[in-house]
Amino acid sequence: MAVKTNIRTRVAELQRMELPELRKIWLEEFARQAPDCGSTFLRRRLACRIQEKFYGCVLSDAAERILSEVGDRPKVRPNAAGILPGTRFERKWKEKTYIVTARENGFELDGKHFKTLSGTATAITGTCWSGKKFFGVK
Repeated sequence: MAVKTNIRTRVAELQRMELPELRKIWLEEFARQAPDCGSTFLRRRLACRIQEKFYGCVLSDAAERILSEVGDRPKVRPNAAGILPGTRFERKWKEKTYIVTARENGFELDGKHFKTLSGTATAITGTCWSGKKFFGVK
């Protein structure tokens, strides 16, 4: 238990450190300059790093790089209907299975573009339907 108290003490010491000292510790722990941010973030991230090293769950450089790249990607935005592009809707209608894919600017069914999910449901059935109701999402 003495070792765990030591790690707790080390993490607690971060709370008393000023920004220049936190930046120095950051350089020691990460072997690079600290990001230009406040002391709260540095304290939290340093506490995580110290515990990662102590408990043996540090990510490899490759894993860190992949996570960084994922974080830098633009966030996927829902289309006008509030549905994320790439979402697939599947419905069996009169012995045939239909698959509709949400796109950034509408929906696609069998290579044809529709502005709304209801438009695809109407194309499938030949009558007016709520698209979300037809595909069972509302």
